[in-house]
Amino acid sequence: MKKREENIIAIHNRSIDEANKAFAEFMHIAEECFNEKSHKNPTLYKNCSPSELEKIAEKTLKDVCPATPFRESDITLVAGHTFPDIMTSKMYGVEVKSTNKDKWTSTGSSIVESTRSKGMERIYMLFGCLGSNPPAFRCKPYQDCLSNIAVTHSPRYLIDMTLKEEDNIFSKMATNYDTFRLLGEDEKIQKVRQYYIQRAKNEHKVKMPWWMGEAETTDISLSFFNDLTTEEKENLTIRTYILFPSIFSKNSSLGYKEVALWLCNHYSLLCYNMRDSFSAGGKMTMLNGKKLEKPYPQVVRRLLEYRKQIECLLKHPDTDLLKDIKEYWDFPYKHQELYDTWKSLMVRAFKGNPELKDIPIGTLIETCAQPF
Repeated sequence: MKKREENIIAIHNRSIDEANKAFAEFMHIAEECFNEKSHKNPTLYKNCSPSELEKIAEKTLKDVCPATPFRESDITLVAGHTFPDIMTSKMYGVEVKSTNKDKWTSTGSSIVESTRSKGMERIYMLFGCLGSNPPAFRCKPYQDCLSNIAVTHSPRYLIDMTLKEEDNIFSKMATNYDTFRLLGEDEKIQKVRQYYIQRAKNEHKVKMPWWMGEAETTDISLSFFNDLTTEEKENLTIRTYILFPSIFSKNSSLGYKEVALWLCNHYSLLCYNMRDSFSAGGKMTMLNGKKLEKPYPQVVRRLLEYRKQIECLLKHPDTDLLKDIKEYWDFPYKHQELYDTWKSLMVRAFKGNPELKDIPIGTLIETCAQPF
């Protein structure tokens, strides 16, 4: 091995960039050491448990220290519930992950990083593909191998050691790891949530990250919309008419899908007959005491029945409604004009639906028309 360089602390005090390069070189040497040992003895790492690999990683890093500015005493295995698993000089860290399969992907750590050790400037991923023959190892900057986010009991990163730097999850979210990791837990969840909602919209798909609801809390058990009390159903129906004008559009099935996901995500409610909940009961045949020449769909009658409650809620919105409007009204609007904006949404939706385009919904709303 080459002659030991000056201590990493001295390098860091002189130049952070030089220190970061030294850490990258340190990890490169460690990667070569792992792979060299694995080729010499293919069974060496074959059946390692995660905790065993962490201990081996600690020893290997100490073994290569003489060729680097790092000292053996700088290497500390913390593991357990602390992130990352290994600390070096209290400034750099190494997260150790592995899979027993012949692939370079796995589930990583929580996006929240609530157990992150203080003072960590740079973290590298040391990944062992133990299912290959012989087992192989790769080291990369932590953020450069995080491809996506999935959920177990909490949102977690997905690891892909073949990932290109520009394809990591932070690039997709138009941010970078160092900016994202410093956000508060709620801010992280909100940013990730908005990313997946917008991606679904761009793909013209009805999706919602159910594991990160906008509501602060929701019932731990799923139940059915139809089992709610009449008052509870009415409250949610009124909010549905406000948030999802798409149920009046030509492609109303798309709107009902959005409603079903919203009920599940925010209220832990399932509805197996979403459309029937709004349109069952036959046609609307009377308007302001007179018989209609052409009956209106039942969903129009219910809209007119709830018009006053809708107006009241939009003119005096609660916190939940404001949060929902922010998420589902994906266009500019003024908070003091929510009711007028909603009326415009109704008119637009009706005009775009051949079945409803001849119904003067704007006038009916303005004149407080009675559906009987």
